[in-house]
Formats: sequence, structure tokens, C-alpha cells
Amino acid sequence: MEEQDFPYEFDPEKRKIAKVYSKQQLLIGLFQGILIPVSFLFVVYVSSFSQWLELSFFDILVNTPLHGYWLVAALYVVALMLIIFAIGLPLAFYAGYKLEHDYDLSNQSVGSWIKDQGKSLLVSLLITTPLITGVFFLGKTYPDKWWLYAGLALFVVTGVISNIAHLVLLPLFFNTEELKDDKLSERLKGLAEENGVTGVEKVIKVFASEKTEKANAGFAGMGKTKRIYLFDTLLNKFHEREVEGVVAHEMGHYVNRDVPRYILLEGLIIFPIFFLVNLLFTNWASFDNIYHLPLFLLILYGLYSIIDPITLAYSRHREREADTFALDAIGDPVPLISAFKRLSDIDLAEVNPRRSVEILFYSHPAPYKRIDMAREWLKKLSS
Repeated sequence: MEEQDFPYEFDPEKRKIAKVYSKQQLLIGLFQGILIPVSFLFVVYVSSFSQWLELSFFDILVNTPLHGYWLVAALYVVALMLIIFAIGLPLAFYAGYKLEHDYDLSNQSVGSWIKDQGKSLLVSLLITTPLITGVFFLGKTYPDKWWLYAGLALFVVTGVISNIAHLVLLPLFFNTEELKDDKLSERLKGLAEENGVTGVEKVIKVFASEKTEKANAGFAGMGKTKRIYLFDTLLNKFHEREVEGVVAHEMGHYVNRDVPRYILLEGLIIFPIFFLVNLLFTNWASFDNIYHLPLFLLILYGLYSIIDPITLAYSRHREREADTFALDAIGDPVPLISAFKRLSDIDLAEVNPRRSVEILFYSHPAPYKRIDMAREWLKKLSS
């Protein structure tokens, strides 16, 4: 690790740049996450394109042994996802490559960025295609109970992916190796042991700097797969006491069982959501034709949008709990406060966003709130 000034204080110039960058990111996010996909699905459905797309696959396969409906449905899903990907690609390039380079946040070449986009698309296709096709199969086969069976299936899939993502998906996008700094590694393992997290066998260094200047850390796995993950950007740019504070926060998520909590929350949400989708979707369409998928997705998106502020509020609550755990674990607010400030400057994060923006888009408390909470923790400890 390189020696860093400690504790860190905000860079006024970085704060000015962050305000502009965060506004641009917010605006792009609205287009990428809402306006473009919703508009596309609406236009595709109200026009004849969706129906034409399904009929086209039927026509292509009609004189082959592969003319079954579910193959047509799967091909339709793949085609729709590819079109959505292609339409969103220019904005994705601007947001994920050009803008990041403009603010000196990215180290990726164009080729590397395109390669990552291809990998993301492939993973999405492999997971989403059978899920969507399966939902329509259940809807067609069990019209009264599909929402229950689909909810159970999605609950299981979410649980499996949550537990294997760090072993399968992370190495797909980043090079990794076991941390060679034995002193820091043992110190972090010791911190874990002291706070009830036993059996951490490896501390993994993630070579994120090949792609980004942003820093991060994580704690994942069960049993022998428990791992502490450290971006090399975190190791290179942060003081070791800050690293300890960040890792303690991630341990807080593990000790507080936040992954099972989120999986359970998803399970509690998906059943009533699918039940409402069933009431609305079957009133206007049916599962007999896959060309009704855009309407299904629009209804699903609309219902999730209604509850998003609630799930984000819960996420912010869990993050505060993890911060509290970290403060208790290291017994000193200074490393966490310093880390919050340094991380905000490195990532060009808005420290004090509008309350409405925080409610609608933030999964973590605003950085200034996390800093204030750490200071209040010290006051309570001293009183």
C-alpha cells in the first residue's frame, strides 16, 4: 500500500466538479433506466412490430423440426433484448466510456469497454431468456397460479445468483489474485474474527485500476467461499486505517445477514407484484402469445417503480446499520469519516444531494449524513 495523508479532507475543486458530474449521471440514468426502455416497449407494443416479430420466427421455423412455440418465444426474447441493447448502446458508450474518460475516472480502452458490454449482454441473455420464457410457460400452463410458481422460481434463482456471483461473475470482468500483503491480510482477517466472522480464508485483490479509478470493497460467500474483496484502487489510494473501516462496513453487512434479508425482501415483494401483474395483464392480454411481453414488462416496471422508494429507504437503513457496526468494530469514527470524504472525491459523488434525489435514487445515505452519523456516534460514546 502507498502511504496516504490521513485523515483526508475534502478537495474544494473536486466538490465543484462532482456537482456537475453527478447531475450529468442523474440525467443519463433517467434516460437509460426509464425513458428509453419504457418508450421503446410502448412503441413496440402499440405498433404491429411485436406481433410481426413473433410471426417472423414462426415463419422461419415453420418448415423445420424446430417449429415449437417455446423456441419461438425464446428467440423473440433474445431478439427483443438485442434490439433494446442496440438502441441503448450509443448512450451507454457516452455514459460508460466517454464521460468517464472526460472526468479521468476510466482507464479502459474502447476495445476493453466493448468486450465488457458483450460479456454483460451474454450473461443477461443466458439468465433472462429462460426466466422470461419460463414465466410465459407458467402463465400459459397454470393461468390461475402462475404468479405463485413464478415467484418461487425467481426467489430461488435470486438466492443462487447472490451466493455465486462473486465466484462466477466477478472474475469474468476483473483479474484477481490473493492479496500478497500478509500484514494487511492478517489484520483484516483478525478484524473479522474479533467481530464474529470466522473462517475467512482469503483476502482477494481485484485489479480494478485496469478499468476504473473508482474504489470499492466487498465481503461475500459462505463457508469455505468467504472472501474479502479489495479493489486495488482502494489499496493504492486509501490509508490502511480507512481500508480497515471500509472492510468493517462490508463485514457489517455479513454479520447483519443483509444478503438473506434482501433475498427475503425480494421474495416478499415478488409475490404481490406478480399477483397484481396477473390481474392487470390478463385483463388486457394473455400468455398465449409472446408478443404480449412488452406489455407484461411495462406493467411489471410500473409496479416496481411505485415501491422503489420503499426498497431504497430500506437499503439506506441497512447501510446505516453497517456503518454503525463498522464504528463499533474499529472503535474510532475518524477512519470512516476520512474514507467517506476520500471516496466521495475519488468517485466524484455528490455529498449533499437534494432530499428528493436521495429518496428516489440513492441506495446509500448521502455521504454528509454518514459523516454526521459517525460524529454523533463519537458524541454518544463520550457522554
